[in-house]
Amino acid sequence: MHIAICDDNIADRKQLERLLKRESDKRAAVSGILYTDSFGNAEALLANPMQYDAFYIDVCQTEGVSGSDIVSALTAKGVNAPIVMCCSHINYREYTLPSNVIFLDKPIKVAELSASIDHAQQILEAAEPLIELREDKNTFYVREPDILYAVEEGRLVSVTLKDGRTVCVNTTAVNLFSQIESFPSFLSPSLKTIINCRYIEKLGFFKAVMIDGKVFRIHRDCMEYAKSAFAQYHGR
Repeated sequence: MHIAICDDNIADRKQLERLLKRESDKRAAVSGILYTDSFGNAEALLANPMQYDAFYIDVCQTEGVSGSDIVSALTAKGVNAPIVMCCSHINYREYTLPSNVIFLDKPIKVAELSASIDHAQQILEAAEPLIELREDKNTFYVREPDILYAVEEGRLVSVTLKDGRTVCVNTTAVNLFSQIESFPSFLSPSLKTIINCRYIEKLGFFKAVMIDGKVFRIHRDCMEYAKSAFAQYHGR
């Protein structure tokens, strides 16, 4: 597990580093090593948060930024990994935070830290997988239900999201489908198109009409799967 610590109290941060190192030594032979990166400010953490499997956060000495603000920023970036809020001067239990947030009191007790790691592992294992969509300058992390369809246009694949946004990915439809075909809702009805079958409005003679009216031709070899998926999501 790759863990990020973000704590603006240097003494607390160093203490947590030591405790996690000891916990890693205990778990190494059973569940694997705990790798830890430590940050004293939110800006450094938020530069590349998707690489982490879990977060330990307590920011209460930095003007204008609190731990709950960091949770909001992580969530906005697509993070659904477990976030452990370490309660010291601020009792984060009083805030409305996402379901992937765990609470841990300071001063941190070894047994409670160990329990928080076990809890984080459970959240991590149950988390919905994210799909990475990489543009030239931006990277988006979305869930399977967020994607409506994708169309290869020249050297890019235009991915239309359910909220109306379009992400232009520098790849081919074949390569993109190879990354997401483990999700049974996705179908590639041709070499240059991908559709999410949960959003088929109508299924006709070798064509699918999506909920936004977009029409896709479906190769005859794909019709049986399209019918099965349509029946699964629409009950008919």
